[in-house]
Amino acid sequence: MRRSIIMLCAMSLATYGCGGGGGVSAPPPPPSPTPPNITTQPLAVSVRAGTTASFAVTAAGTTPLSYQWQLSTDGGATWAGASGPATASNYTTSVTTSAFSGYRYRVVISNVAGSITSDAATLTVTPAASTERQINATTTDSAMTAAPISGEAPHVTINPSPAVASKGRLLVFLPGTQGRPTQYTYILRAGASRGFHAIGLNYPNQTAMGTLCQVSADPECYWNARNVVIFGAGAPVASQSPVTKADSIVNRLEKLLSWMQLTYPFENWSQFLLANGTVDWSKVVLAGHSQGGGHVGVLAKSVALNRAVYFSAPEDWYENTNTPASWPRTRANVTPSNQQFGFGSDDDTLVPNSHAFTHWDNLGLVKPAAGPVLVDGNAPPYSESRQLRTRQPFNPSSTALTAALKYHGVTVVDTSTPVDATGIPLFDANGVWAYLCFQ
Repeated sequence: MRRSIIMLCAMSLATYGCGGGGGVSAPPPPPSPTPPNITTQPLAVSVRAGTTASFAVTAAGTTPLSYQWQLSTDGGATWAGASGPATASNYTTSVTTSAFSGYRYRVVISNVAGSITSDAATLTVTPAASTERQINATTTDSAMTAAPISGEAPHVTINPSPAVASKGRLLVFLPGTQGRPTQYTYILRAGASRGFHAIGLNYPNQTAMGTLCQVSADPECYWNARNVVIFGAGAPVASQSPVTKADSIVNRLEKLLSWMQLTYPFENWSQFLLANGTVDWSKVVLAGHSQGGGHVGVLAKSVALNRAVYFSAPEDWYENTNTPASWPRTRANVTPSNQQFGFGSDDDTLVPNSHAFTHWDNLGLVKPAAGPVLVDGNAPPYSESRQLRTRQPFNPSSTALTAALKYHGVTVVDTSTPVDATGIPLFDANGVWAYLCFQ
C-alpha cells in the first residue's frame, strides 16, 4: 500500500509539476509579417555633367527587405531596371552626361508581406565645368608623328563655360608657322566663355609656306603645298616634307574629337562629328593666324564652314613677280564669302595689310567703299564689313623675339595682343573677336 502511494505521488509530480499546479502554457504565436513602409522618400538631385548622382530611401518593415531601383527616361511613362548595382537602399548612377537630365528614379521595396514603390525623384544635369586641357596628338592616334619631332606641341581643348548656354559650335584655331596652340589661349578662352567648344590644333607647321613658294614658278605652289598639310593629299612641292594623311590637319581634328568624346563623354564633343566619324564642318568656326589663316582659306574653298576667320593672313605672295597667289580669286568659295572675316595690323610687316587686303578682296570679303574698317575707337558691327584693321601697338610685355613678330601677333597671339587696364585682351573686351568669330 505504501509503495502504491509513493508511485501515485511520483506520477502526480510528473504530470502537474511540483506543488501539483496546472499544465505548461504553449509559446505565443509569431507576430504577423509587416509589409514595407517608406519613411524617407528619394529626393531630386542636381549634379554637373561628368559626375555621378546618388539617390537613397529609408524603409521599415519585416526584414529582410529587398530593393530594386528603376529608371524612366520618358518622364515616367515607362520604367525599367536601373543599370549597375541597383539592389540596395542607395543607388548611384554612372557618370552623367547632359542626356541624363530629366531622368526619373524610383525604387520598389519588397519583403514576405508585400511590396511598395517609392515616389519618383528627378535628376537634373547641369553643364560640366569649363576645363582647359593639353593633349598630344600622338595620344589620340598612334599613326601620328610628333610635331615638332623634338618636343611635341600639344593641342589645347576647352569645353564651354557652364555660365552660358552651349552654342553647339566649335572654334578650331590653327597657329602660324612654328606656333603652338598654347600661344593662342586667349582666343580659345574667349570662345569657351561664350558657349563655344574650343580647340587649338597642333599640326605640322615647321616650314613657312613662303619658304616653299615665294620664288616658285609654279602658279599652284601655295595651293598644292597647303593641300598636303591640310589633307595629306597630293605630291609635296619642291623642298616640302611629306605629310601623311594621318598627320594631316583634317585627320588630327577628327581623331582629337573622337578621343575627347571617348574620354570626356559628358562634354558632348561628338556633336561635331558626322555618323561616319568625319568633321561636321557646318558647326565649325575655323580661324587661323598667319600660315594657319592661309589653311583656313583653302578649307573655305573645300568645305562649307560655319565661319572662316583670317588673323594677319593669308600671305601667299610670289616675291619674284610681286603678285598674289591665284587660288583666293580663281577657286570657288564653298563657304560663302559673307561668312568669312579678316583682321590685320597696319604695322605688320610679315603679312602686310596691303597683301592681306588683296587676298580678302579676291576671296570676296565685303568692305565699305572707304576700305577695311579701323576697329580702334569703333564698335561692332563695323558697317557690316568683313575686313577689319587695327593700329593698336603690341603689348609692351610681349616676349616675341623681334618687333616684326610682335606686330605680327597683335591681332591674336597671347604674348603680343594688347590688354586693357584689367588685363583682359583688348579685342575680347571691345567686341572685335566676338564680331569676327562668335556671332
